[in-house]
Amino acid sequence: MSKRYCSWCWGVGHNSATCPGKKKHIEDNPYSYEAKREAKKLERRKNRKQTTRKCGFCRKPGHNAKTCHTKKTIQEKYAGLCSAYRRKVLEEMCVMGLGVGALVNFTPRNSDPILAIVKDIHWDRVYPASDGSGYCIQLERLGPIEEEEYYRHWAPNRRRSLGKRHLNQLLTRPMMGEVYQRDDVYQRHLEAGGPEVEVVSPVSENLIAPPSDWLEGKLSTYDNENPFRYEGKNRTLWDLQYEMHHFAYFSGVLGMKESEKYFSSFF
Repeated sequence: MSKRYCSWCWGVGHNSATCPGKKKHIEDNPYSYEAKREAKKLERRKNRKQTTRKCGFCRKPGHNAKTCHTKKTIQEKYAGLCSAYRRKVLEEMCVMGLGVGALVNFTPRNSDPILAIVKDIHWDRVYPASDGSGYCIQLERLGPIEEEEYYRHWAPNRRRSLGKRHLNQLLTRPMMGEVYQRDDVYQRHLEAGGPEVEVVSPVSENLIAPPSDWLEGKLSTYDNENPFRYEGKNRTLWDLQYEMHHFAYFSGVLGMKESEKYFSSFF
């Protein structure tokens, strides 16, 4: 085992905090740099003990984020909401026949339709929130590849990729989200062409298979797949104020009146 050396006297078996030589030096020289530094350290400790610690989530005293009852309740109710939402989304996807292998017409704004195949479904991005169910459907172009100069040096699989497209625009209007319930927003959506993806050759229901724990409402830890995280950190109750409106909205759509009332209480 490596020996422990003191950074003050370079003795063995103790550190500078417990160094008897340093303590004697401070006692003999009360106006020295080390004595003043030690006095400030003791003062900081005293003030820290007098300060009431607050929860990092709800900002109330007496507990921390790990033991916060409000945080735990919100996450439990949201897990139930997410589970119900995903079951409804899966039901609508089965009706459409939207799954890996389905053929779709992808129509970019102000462009002609492109025949494409669904290569993947990013299931973790399907959740009820302001940005939920967006950029979930991975598409790949079928037919000839564009030969424009801009794409000339790209690999063929990259040139065929059409990126991830929105799933929420394919759902029934109530499931599209709160913003689409505004007539002006929904009308602009229709005037722009409506959903950019249309299923033209569906797959059978048994081929639409999300991960085994997906229907339980479990969330990913990645920022863009979890409404409770942002820029690598957990969101506080204050940060979630905007999302609470969307949580309450989807709770109402899915008939979860108790959850709707609970999330609405934070408005």
